[in-house]
Amino acid sequence: MLKLNIANIINCTEVEGPGKRFAIWVQGCLKRCKGCCNPEMLDLKSNQIISIHNVIKEIQKAVINYEIEGITFIGGEPFLQAKGLSEIAKYCRKNNLSVMIFSGYTLKEIQNGEFEESQKLLDNCDILVDGEFEINNLDYERNWIGSKNQKIHYLSDFYSKGIEYSKEFKEGLEFRIMKNNIQFNGDPIGCEL
Repeated sequence: MLKLNIANIINCTEVEGPGKRFAIWVQGCLKRCKGCCNPEMLDLKSNQIISIHNVIKEIQKAVINYEIEGITFIGGEPFLQAKGLSEIAKYCRKNNLSVMIFSGYTLKEIQNGEFEESQKLLDNCDILVDGEFEINNLDYERNWIGSKNQKIHYLSDFYSKGIEYSKEFKEGLEFRIMKNNIQFNGDPIGCEL
């Protein structure tokens, strides 16, 4: 059974892509972007090892409880775990849920096939945001995107091109007050706080 190394999951967020989304942050990244807002997710170490079956069960609950319209893979680096994520993306697409991925690699680098099952993951992706985060090149115009060098690729017709400029979607930070801490996610520019 395929398993994922997960750093965090949020069952419903409105700041990690269009609409209400199920977000999965994977553990591990080979990039070391200056100003990364998730430095604790860079190390290639075991964090939460979860079967894709259990992740899909959580997505099914989120559809019922929150009426999510899609999922977002973020990290860490999703393409380091493309094999497991591609199975989740395939399930989501079959069930009319959109798939969005944030990657520090460019589309061309991903298509070079360095990562096992990377093409399968791309084949089941609707939106890819690619490129390393550049702290000295911040993007204040587009939703969800941290720096101006990063590109958005519409890999299907699930969404209309240009939605990253739409004011219809929420932007900024979300805060969750937990028993022992406060979690926040969203705008990487805001993560510098």
